[in-house]
Amino acid sequence: MSNSYELRHRVALKNPYNSIDRVLEADSGSFLVGIKNIHSIPNTLMHKLEKTGFSLHTIDRKSPLAGRAVDIGLINPITGHWMSGSSSGTAVNVFAGINDLGIGNDGGGSVLAPAMCLNILGFISPLIEADRKQNRKANTDGIVAGNSIGFMARDKEILYKAIADSIAIYPAQETGKVVSDRQYDEFDSQVIRVMFNKAPRSELTEYLRKTLKEADVLAVTEGPVDLKGFGDSLFGHFDERTRQIQMDAEKGYLRVCNIAQATALCLPQKELGMATLLMCESRPDKIARLLALGRKISEVHDELIERYFLDLNNYFIEGYEI
Repeated sequence: MSNSYELRHRVALKNPYNSIDRVLEADSGSFLVGIKNIHSIPNTLMHKLEKTGFSLHTIDRKSPLAGRAVDIGLINPITGHWMSGSSSGTAVNVFAGINDLGIGNDGGGSVLAPAMCLNILGFISPLIEADRKQNRKANTDGIVAGNSIGFMARDKEILYKAIADSIAIYPAQETGKVVSDRQYDEFDSQVIRVMFNKAPRSELTEYLRKTLKEADVLAVTEGPVDLKGFGDSLFGHFDERTRQIQMDAEKGYLRVCNIAQATALCLPQKELGMATLLMCESRPDKIARLLALGRKISEVHDELIERYFLDLNNYFIEGYEI
């Protein structure tokens, strides 16, 4: 659904979801970008993208407390539950049509989970601004890791453009050796028995590293993310009951992609909070094959959701005249 820059800017200023920390004047002829309000995303990335047709529009809210996996101050516009974190505001602003592209960072699912819970596309790779300085820190499971920068978008072409403009990688002609957790209708793969996606992060990380060395791409189905549970390890660490509620949030391989230094692409399925997650080693040749596989998976656009959320005039209708 087409909305003018002026209308999108007015909605950003209105900030209906409390998802924006700051609104900027952007180039009305460019793709509009929102960036997570965090210092670990360097200005150099936006400077690259500005040269290729992107323009910074919003500085986006993130979940507090050092990248918590849920944002208890921001509501998922579809479910009414707490929003998945920590790149929470960035995902909401893409979902709502305020921005074309969102830029976040992902230590243990902080880009992929917000994208999945709103049925938009997500991508992370340690190759994006690979030479930036990072402070490696221990996560809630005691695993020390840095973070990957990632993108979120509704439109696959815009996402692929951002990938190409940031790391100069384009889809290959072939997908290579694809292994998967099941048979998929849209691409051929070798079905393997994958590790249980609720396994401890340390075990799942090592399994993912090993599997990605032996294949070009691993494809699994993830979700429904944060639909039936509360996917946050601060909450889940108390006892068996809270741990089960955390596990019911269905955050699986997305938790370990960054820790394993993998590149990952999530593509929404039709069901709410469900996605096909493609993962590969962070080598340019394998990323190119992953992007080729992503081309084979059709985009999902829900007509009712788009009618309600993407007609931005709806945010300014005060009532009906009879």
